[in-house]
Amino acid sequence: MITLDLEVYKAVRRIIVPADIEFTRLHKVLQSVFSWQNYHLYDFTISDDNNGVMVSRLVPLEEDLKYDENATLMKERTLSEFLPEYKHMIYTYDMGDNWEHEIQLVRVMEEHDKESPYLLEASGQTPPEDVGGVGGFVSFREIMLNPNHPEYGQMKEWAKYWTVELSDWKSRSRVIKV
Repeated sequence: MITLDLEVYKAVRRIIVPADIEFTRLHKVLQSVFSWQNYHLYDFTISDDNNGVMVSRLVPLEEDLKYDENATLMKERTLSEFLPEYKHMIYTYDMGDNWEHEIQLVRVMEEHDKESPYLLEASGQTPPEDVGGVGGFVSFREIMLNPNHPEYGQMKEWAKYWTVELSDWKSRSRVIKV
């Protein structure tokens, strides 16, 4: 279960992924189910469930290592290296807006004979790219909920096809193609 806390509500996605999925592919899956456009930097941080101490921070690019000497490249690293030993991790997308998605292991399925990754369910619309983090999103959402707001037209044009509510087709169960 992946949860993005947006202060006014939570955007939640429940997915099934293979244990041996590489983090670079998991990133693409998360980009797909949260309707992100893969414009920004990202990382995965795994912490010890008992004491909160960081176990590992995985980054995609070698140049990211110069900002954190304790980070590790995620290339060829898989989810099964950390789960089920650790039940939580944080996927941060867009270091400017700082979208922190909490990933929680809900269940291990020993026998899964269907195609995956798979979206089980989705709730809560995700913000558009570059909206300015949680605070920016809350302000943006208030404007989008009020067609009489002086900035509504400008925001509507900027956000293009973004809607306040998650569309039915985005919330439907489906195989995630990445």
